[in-house]
Amino acid sequence: MFVTGTQDLADAEHTLGFEVQPGTGQPGTNVFPLRLMDARSDSAEVHEVTMVLREDRIVTVEPAGGVPSLQDVEARLQLDQASATHPDTVCLALVQAGYATVAHSLAMIEGDIRTVHQAMARLDLERAGVKSVGVSDLPHVSELLTDIDQALSHVSYTVGRLVQLARLLRHEATDHGTLERTRLDDLVLQGQALARRLEFIVDRHRFHAQGASQQISTSDLNVIKVFTVLWAILIPGTTLINWYGQNFEFMPELSWPYTAWVQIAGVFLLAALPIYVIKRAGQLR
Repeated sequence: MFVTGTQDLADAEHTLGFEVQPGTGQPGTNVFPLRLMDARSDSAEVHEVTMVLREDRIVTVEPAGGVPSLQDVEARLQLDQASATHPDTVCLALVQAGYATVAHSLAMIEGDIRTVHQAMARLDLERAGVKSVGVSDLPHVSELLTDIDQALSHVSYTVGRLVQLARLLRHEATDHGTLERTRLDDLVLQGQALARRLEFIVDRHRFHAQGASQQISTSDLNVIKVFTVLWAILIPGTTLINWYGQNFEFMPELSWPYTAWVQIAGVFLLAALPIYVIKRAGQLR
């Protein structure tokens, strides 16, 4: 079922005679919303797909134009003409198509993570010995990390739904006796393997994101250190100017011998002392 908006979905539900939206809780109907990424296009468009399982039929609610990964399901079913019309067989083919789409999506995400890693490594080589690194030194990396976060969120949601659907299919098909138990067990194990692969990619992405964030944060800290040192140098002289800028009636120290040199030396010591303390603490590295 192809829909382009809320009105089309309402008309389709009226024609079918049952609801196809998640959360309806209609008896005898299981609704599984999915987010399938189109791995065949460079844009990696995300399609909102809903699978509705009933005892006599399976309905897929897809956006107008359909989802490329699901368009091959009919051809796969034609290879198994004996049971191609049974809902369990159709559900099996849909889950397998969902798994294939998730696998392609994970491969695309891994490619983007490699791009981030290469950009960070290239930056380390180009700026060897230079501690200041900013967002401008990492073109498109920040945007790419955000896109990876969104893609992983969609894939994680879909993997959880597909594994849940595979387990439901194993329970139902075992009672009906339409599919082999070993085949259904392999289907669930395949989903669990995708879930473990997803967890590994999430950890890997988190590691690279933290590395990029740490480099930029360290650069910002170095900038703050520079201003802190400048402040430590200038504040004693500023204090001296403010002190002698007041209208005192008597300032006997101005007539003392070598008073100017004493004041200059005092300002120098007051400026050098905090810099020495900061350097001994290792904060100027």
